[in-house]
Amino acid sequence: MVSSCTPSGDRTTSASALRHGHAFKHGLYAKPKIERHESGARVNPMILSRSNRENTRLIIDVADQKGYLLVDGRIAIETPVSTARPGKWTPRGSFNMTQRVRTGKISTIYGVEMPYWMRLSGSVYGVHAGYLPGYPASAGCIRLPSNAAELIFDNTTYGTKVNVYSSWEGA
Repeated sequence: MVSSCTPSGDRTTSASALRHGHAFKHGLYAKPKIERHESGARVNPMILSRSNRENTRLIIDVADQKGYLLVDGRIAIETPVSTARPGKWTPRGSFNMTQRVRTGKISTIYGVEMPYWMRLSGSVYGVHAGYLPGYPASAGCIRLPSNAAELIFDNTTYGTKVNVYSSWEGA
C-alpha cells in the first residue's frame, strides 16, 4: 500500500494511488530515471541493475524497428534497430545467444566489423552494433546503435533468449 496525504493533511494508505498513476505525481515514489542516448536508446538503470542470467531476454520488433532488453518482463533498454532491407530476411522466432564476440568479429560477406556480436542459435544471423539509417537496411542481421549494443552485450550472456517478432504486442 502507498501512503498519501488527505486534504486534511492526514496520511492514509491508498492502493488506488498506484493503480491510477498518482503515486509519482504526489511524490510518493520517485519517478524512475530514464536515460536517453543520442542514438535514440532509452535505458532504465534501476531495472537494468537487476539483470541476471535467468531473468533477461532480448525482444526484436521488426515492424517497429525496435529492440527491447527485458529484465523480469520489464523494459530495461528500448532501442532503435535496423533489420533486413527489402529482398533480404531477418529470421523470426525464438533463439538463444550461442556466440558472443565483443570485438574483432568481421562479416564474411561484406568484410565489415561487427562489434558486440551475439549469434542467434548457431545461425548465420546475429545482433551487433552497426549503422542505423532509420529504416530496414541490413542483409539480415539485427543492427543496434553502438552504445545500446554494448549495454545489451554487457547485460546478457551465452544462452540468453532472443525473440524476433514480425510485430510485438508487449511494448
